[in-house]
Amino acid sequence: MISRGTAVMVSAVLVSAALTGCGGTNIFQQDEKIKQLTADLAAARAEAQTARQDAITAKKYAALKQKQIDTLVGIGPDRLKKLYDVKSLKLGQYTGGADLDGQSGDDGVKVFLRPVDAKGDTIKAAGSVTIQLYDLALPADKTLIGEYKWDVDEVAKAFASGFMAYHYTFTCPWKSGPPKNAGITVRVEFVDYLTGKTLSTQKVCKIDLPTS
Repeated sequence: MISRGTAVMVSAVLVSAALTGCGGTNIFQQDEKIKQLTADLAAARAEAQTARQDAITAKKYAALKQKQIDTLVGIGPDRLKKLYDVKSLKLGQYTGGADLDGQSGDDGVKVFLRPVDAKGDTIKAAGSVTIQLYDLALPADKTLIGEYKWDVDEVAKAFASGFMAYHYTFTCPWKSGPPKNAGITVRVEFVDYLTGKTLSTQKVCKIDLPTS
């Protein structure tokens, strides 16, 4: 009769043999290795699919750029001359003093700016604007009474179009109180972002001074 201890030892040997394959590799270890290989294979397939998609995208992008190059070559080197760029600036007839608070006297200057092309038509051009106000009746070192700047994004928001309106509008409140004299020179400088040119214009405006 086999003792209880001997039976336990035999059972242990049989379980160990069942769990061990050729070369002494544990079945559990083999299972984990298979799982890892399967995961690696899935990752490799996904990476290959991504690479194929990237190749297709790159091919489409290259074809698009080649089409653009062919189009530009067909247009010719003089294409920039055919663009509608800013040739000069015009100030609207209502450019001048502005009453902003309803009280006596103007509180600043309102500027209506029209960039125009070679045919004299107003165009909505991208650029930055600088406006300077001068009181030329003051001593030479004190004539500049205000300077105002707008970047290209702010200028874009200042454009108005509609019935009887197709211009940029800028409001320039006094920097340090109303001027001493009623004649104010408004100078506008526009930097055209298409050509890089700087254009300017100016106008003398009448200002309503506050009553004493």
